[in-house]
Amino acid sequence: MRFYFADVLACPVCKASGEKLLIHPVEVEEAEPPEDIEALRCRNYCAYHRRPAQEVPIEECRKCSSKRIKTGVIVCLNCGRWYPILEYIPVMLDDEYIDLKLYRKFASKYLDRIPGSVRSLMKKPDPSSLLSDS
Repeated sequence: MRFYFADVLACPVCKASGEKLLIHPVEVEEAEPPEDIEALRCRNYCAYHRRPAQEVPIEECRKCSSKRIKTGVIVCLNCGRWYPILEYIPVMLDDEYIDLKLYRKFASKYLDRIPGSVRSLMKKPDPSSLLSDS
């Protein structure tokens, strides 16, 4: 699901990366898989299968790279902060730069499509307070 970008992501607050980031897609679109699938193979950690990249068969990489996450959420399991993915772009900003209006809009539109097990990990900002403040 084009999770391969997870290899380069890190929480801007606590700097956690790899297995400490949970990526949950909400809206996924089909995409043309690249010809050179080896070039897109995750280097260290596969966020889709949640294990070291070298343990993932290349056929699974082909499946992942034929989908794009249009909308979703990235949750830092280390500090509980969460970041929306909007129009294919992870919006990962330090606390002092986050736009609460954007978070409110995201929460009101997509929160009910995120499983409770993922929502319970989303601590900062508190999604339920975003809904009640809107």
